[in-house]
Amino acid sequence: MIGTQIKATVNLYGQFFGGGWESKLNRVETLPPDNEAISFVVDERSGFYLDPADTEVYVGSGSTQSSWLEFRLAFGVSVVVERADPARPS
Repeated sequence: MIGTQIKATVNLYGQFFGGGWESKLNRVETLPPDNEAISFVVDERSGFYLDPADTEVYVGSGSTQSSWLEFRLAFGVSVVVERADPARPS
């Protein structure tokens, strides 16, 4: 997905809360000091961060050859990352 437009949605299980955005995924990198936390950098200056110690990762796929990654954090937050719909104008 690096280098493509992605759609990311954030939800909090059991609560009416969520959000989302669409941006170009520039890179995925680890963060110092121990290089375990992960940074997803979008549009060269924004992004979100995950700690693998508190995160379960799931891979899903749809019927139209689409796929996504779901990151479930220990405290109830879920982040889903998928390619943006190329047929939809930006």
